[in-house]
Amino acid sequence: MPRTRIQLLGSTRLARVVLHYVLERRACKVVGVDPGEEDESRPWFAPLRGLVRDHGVPLGRAYADIVIDCDPDARPVAPEGVGLRVCAPPGMASADPNRMVLSGAAGWHAVVTDGRTAWAARPLEADDRPGPSGDDAETVLAHATVRLVEALDEGWDAILAGPPGIPLPTPLHAGRWRPQESWIVWDLPASALVRRIRAASGPWGGARTHLGETVVWLEDAVLVAEETPEGYLPGTIVEVGRDLVVATGRGLLRVSRLRPAWRPARPAGDFVRESGLSEGYLLA
Repeated sequence: MPRTRIQLLGSTRLARVVLHYVLERRACKVVGVDPGEEDESRPWFAPLRGLVRDHGVPLGRAYADIVIDCDPDARPVAPEGVGLRVCAPPGMASADPNRMVLSGAAGWHAVVTDGRTAWAARPLEADDRPGPSGDDAETVLAHATVRLVEALDEGWDAILAGPPGIPLPTPLHAGRWRPQESWIVWDLPASALVRRIRAASGPWGGARTHLGETVVWLEDAVLVAEETPEGYLPGTIVEVGRDLVVATGRGLLRVSRLRPAWRPARPAGDFVRESGLSEGYLLA
């Protein structure tokens, strides 16, 4: 009996886990893994390249019975096959872990879907959701990977059998994180800005602001206070140590690391002092 031919898309951590999962299914054969990256020098490509080489799986596209898209970020409304997505709730919002960090809300799920129907879903439990510990989109993906593979396993037999999944309440729409969303608006509350900085961190580059004439990417942030002290305008540097404490529209946040332009990340306070700035400077 011929084995079901499987094509995998993506070079994420999830793609590597799903590849192991499919290789263990004797009724299936992985005929190709397409990393979808124009630049194969990117750090997340190397582990996948080694894995496919070890298992004798071709890199690239091949004719397949089922295509599994292993990029949890949003793709066009109708993926070309089975997609593994992080949604809130299934079918009602764009699939993008960055937006999960931004919302800080419950109701997010790991979903196996083709954009219009779903074969299985797993809720991301309380410990998987971003919280005061400083989770960012990359951390969310690490948690979601386990739930996504669990959901894939739950819907696997139905996917192989061929019947459509259960219709989603509304079709999944594209909502990939856009670079312009990473600019900081200091009038917002500190709690919202902390989520925005976390959502834009990791491989997405960090949230951006101007420090003097330099555009800097803020790599992390934690909430310091819910209220802004008297006399501080939003965006005012309140304290410069190794870290940086900044006033917002409501509250204070602390930034430990920033990345000036395309240079490596470094302690935020050190860079501020080297730039000749101090407490009281107003960030743009």
